[in-house]
Amino acid sequence: MIAVMLIAILAGAVSAYLGWLPEQLISINGSLTDWSLILLLFLIGFDIGNNKQSMKTLMSADRFTILVPVGTILGTLFGGYMAALITSLSVKDGLAIASGFGWYSFSAVLISQVRGSDLGAIAFLSNIFRETITLLTVPFIVRYFGPYAAVAPGGATTMDVTLPVIEKYAGKKAAIVGFVHGVILSTLAPVFVPLFL
Repeated sequence: MIAVMLIAILAGAVSAYLGWLPEQLISINGSLTDWSLILLLFLIGFDIGNNKQSMKTLMSADRFTILVPVGTILGTLFGGYMAALITSLSVKDGLAIASGFGWYSFSAVLISQVRGSDLGAIAFLSNIFRETITLLTVPFIVRYFGPYAAVAPGGATTMDVTLPVIEKYAGKKAAIVGFVHGVILSTLAPVFVPLFL
């Protein structure tokens, strides 16, 4: 999936550079992006509402179901703050990029619209790296830090893309916490990203 997305971005960049896209499509590019983002948010909301097990789990949450998302949010924002300090980014930009919580398709589009394509590209790559690193490191994190520690790196992706890996290496209890963790962060990303832009 990651490879397909990277190919799509590369194809779009090459098509625009070579002038292959029709003028009518270029003129409605902004509207298409807006409506795609709205559709994406609708589908995420549908996915959350459609899975009644996640709602039951959230209602009967144990301490890890609450502590892990809170720890992830604090750690992610601290990481965005530290990244801004050691780069040329402003603190607000660093926090906005971090607030995507791994949801690259949302945060990159929104940040591109508000702060330009350069920062949007940074948001996309940083969040997709987060997902990729999670997929690669979950077995090691489980082994050395325990099953619940493996949930945090995935951010919002623990409700879908990285959930099977968490379930395989960290077990079903961690997978339930991971799913709720992903639901909470996916719900908060549309709130946190605009907050820092």
